[in-house]
Amino acid sequence: MLKKLLLAVLAIIVLMGIAAAVLYSNKSLREAVFLKPWSGFDLATATPAPDYTKEEAWAALPQTKDLADVTPADSDVRDGQAEALVDVFFIHPTTYYSKDGWNAHFDEGGTTKELLESGVLRYQASAYNGCCRIFAPRYRQATLYSFMDKSGDGDKALDLAYQDVSAAFEEFIAHRNMGRPFIIAAHSQGSLHGIRLLREKIAGTPLARRMVAAYLIGSSLPVEADVPGIPVCESASETGCMINWNSVRDAVDRENWTVNGKTWADGAYTKIGEKELTCINPLTWKRNDTAPASANLGSLPFVTADQPFPAAEPALTGAACSNDVLVVSPPEKEGYTYGVFNGDYHIYDYNLFYLNIRENLRTRIDSFLAR
Repeated sequence: MLKKLLLAVLAIIVLMGIAAAVLYSNKSLREAVFLKPWSGFDLATATPAPDYTKEEAWAALPQTKDLADVTPADSDVRDGQAEALVDVFFIHPTTYYSKDGWNAHFDEGGTTKELLESGVLRYQASAYNGCCRIFAPRYRQATLYSFMDKSGDGDKALDLAYQDVSAAFEEFIAHRNMGRPFIIAAHSQGSLHGIRLLREKIAGTPLARRMVAAYLIGSSLPVEADVPGIPVCESASETGCMINWNSVRDAVDRENWTVNGKTWADGAYTKIGEKELTCINPLTWKRNDTAPASANLGSLPFVTADQPFPAAEPALTGAACSNDVLVVSPPEKEGYTYGVFNGDYHIYDYNLFYLNIRENLRTRIDSFLAR
């Protein structure tokens, strides 16, 4: 009896080992097992859309106290929203990784909410509070697997998410912006929606003349993005243009950005394929440029939600555009390793260049207002 039990245990261990080996070697299978929603996309079961006339549909607003208001410790950086002459419409990245559905509730709680507020608002949206009033809509974001899906369900989920973003932008323009200059700002999934927003709502309209710039960071943005009248930025002071970079270590596999990355073109979500991607160096604000760590004004480490917002660390890393991505080399120390997989610093796209972003916003806005 004991022998049979030991053989059964051994068989289970062997099967678990084989399963682990298969998952390790098969990226697509691994993604499906851990991230793919349990059932297919069904618009009929979608959760209710946000009402953007109500404050609860927004993660950050100028008149509310929220985590987009924070500033780095031990610095003279401050929140200037009260007197800002420019607004920012900020579209947050993916914070929903559940298998429960293809789209989150717009007011999804738990980890999704914690990542949005303590992560994204603190470390990304707050970069804009020195120059601009911040408007950050909540929306029925697509789950992370939507970017990996090949069945079409992922594109449907992204389209539903975009419809919310589009509705939020229309409310922003009609009732909140009051004809002021504005910036489109985003990261990752938010930047994908931002690209589509530029094409469908801004390019070729009077709104384009009021747009200071579009910071579509952490996206697969083709150099030839085909957004009429809105080119890729070429200098620190250029306005009415688009900005993007993707932070990685030199040896990382770049295909997620340079081949498999999604963009919006010709009325559909498409893979980048062999198109050249935009890489703006946030230390010089020039395309395909290189800069040393000495040009870095200050990076921010991630800290836990119960800790005070950290101080910025100058000269943490240099940056070099290389083959469509931004190569960085931050030290592997506490605060700079969270969520880094295989050398991809995607979630640090803002953190690593936090003070340089704040400075550039002022430069670009001054240039815009001086026109």
